[in-house]
Parts: sequence; C-alpha cells; structure tokens
Amino acid sequence: MSPILMHDDALDFFATLYRGKHHLPSAMRDEGNGCWSVSHYGDLASFDYDELTRLVLLAHDRCVRVWVRAGQPRHVRIWIAARYRGTGSMTSDHPTIEDAILKFRERDDTGWPRVFAEREAKEKTA
Repeated sequence: MSPILMHDDALDFFATLYRGKHHLPSAMRDEGNGCWSVSHYGDLASFDYDELTRLVLLAHDRCVRVWVRAGQPRHVRIWIAARYRGTGSMTSDHPTIEDAILKFRERDDTGWPRVFAEREAKEKTA
C-alpha cells in the first residue's frame, strides 16, 4: 500500500510546480485515496516554459507519482500521489532522478547521449 499524500503536501507540490499558490491553473481537486489533481491549460514543455521538466524533477525529488490525463479541450489533468522510496515494489516505489536516469540510459541502446556529446565536442574544436 502506498503512503497517503495530504492536502498541504499536494498544495505545496503544485505551488512549487507553478511558482506560487496564486499561479495554480485551477482549483486543486481531491481525487480520493491520497490522489490530487489540477487542470492544466495549454502546453507542457521541457525547456522554454519548462513545466514538464519541473513536473518530472519534482516528482522524483518528492517521491510522488505523477500522471497526466486528457481533460477539456487544450487542458490536461495532472494527477499526483505519494510513493515510498527504495521498497523495490513497482506499485508503491519511486526512484530518485539519478536512479531514473541510470535506468533510462541502461535501456537506451541508441547511443544518443554519446552522439550528442561527440557532436558538441567537435563543434567546440571547430
């Protein structure tokens, strides 16, 4: 069984994501069983307007499972729930960002991180 995410912790998570409680895009909704959600309007991006990156980093730092579901037109609903750290259980555990990156790179056999690093090194010497 997973831990229960309390209201104040969920509010703090979303306030950190959106850089203040006053910037939450909607009212935070109690979805039951320690799950909470907000409705997000528009895009989620990894760099410019970096909410997607912030969402993933916050999830790993705070040991919170995040998932995104379709909502109204141009909206997605961002859901969160607490997880444990280090139990080894797929249904109740959550890795650190460092562990998640290591696992991703172990499974990624395309060599992309290496390819980009080599390309960047060539550009610097040119």
